[in-house]
Amino acid sequence: MVRVASTARALAAGDRSARARIDAPGELGDLARAFDAMADDVGHGEQARHRLAADVAHELRTPLTSLQAGLEELRDGYADPSAERLASLHDQALRLGRIVDDLGEPAEAESARLSLHLAEVDLTALAVAAVAERAAELRTAGLTVRTVPGPAALLVRADADRLHQTLGNLLSNAARHCRPGDTVTVTTSATPFEALVEVADTGPGIPAEELPHVFDRLWRGARARSAGGSGIGLAVVKELVTAHGGTVTADSGPGGGTRLTLRLPRVAPHGSRLVPGPGVEP
Repeated sequence: MVRVASTARALAAGDRSARARIDAPGELGDLARAFDAMADDVGHGEQARHRLAADVAHELRTPLTSLQAGLEELRDGYADPSAERLASLHDQALRLGRIVDDLGEPAEAESARLSLHLAEVDLTALAVAAVAERAAELRTAGLTVRTVPGPAALLVRADADRLHQTLGNLLSNAARHCRPGDTVTVTTSATPFEALVEVADTGPGIPAEELPHVFDRLWRGARARSAGGSGIGLAVVKELVTAHGGTVTADSGPGGGTRLTLRLPRVAPHGSRLVPGPGVEP
């Protein structure tokens, strides 16, 4: 117990490598192992925050430098304020805005647990609407998009706006990480108790060692870092789906391609749930 206490003090003082490392039977051993596991989580969280700070600084630096240089050229008379030049500067400002919006999304998603406006909605209709809204973004990325709706309406109890945001994030993730010429297929289906949306692509896929982390907050894989963006979108997806009592999973094969599957409890046509679950009550 003395060793655990001294290790706790060292950890609190900033020594993130401090561990009790007590191999003992009974409650003392359980306590020491739980403490070391907690210390590992603290260390991983701190590393993730440092990595995020570096990544965000890099993402902000490029458009900010370009915007600053362009404005200085206009101010000093080295460039004419042509429509093309102003449009380029506007694009850089929009990129900065997107990064800032991304950084605010996790906190917004957490607050969604307390502010969901629940109603019976058709998951298939929401998926079709989300694809239509993101169609321009997907076309710009050079992707072919297919929608395969289920044979009937899939009723779920959900906040339509938040669920629409969730589906939009999944599609934007595909647009960011797929290659021109790839195909994205959005399918809705049902089990006896669940409504499903699957967003599958023929992109490069996700390495097996990275799959367990794709929904972790503040985490980005090697390909995600090279593709740009904040790496926050899928963490927001998980937060919002969990707030609705559902789950989201990711699968990727060795030959490439990624499948993201969202599952929500279904609602019977007369308005009662088909199965009790951990969903949010109004």
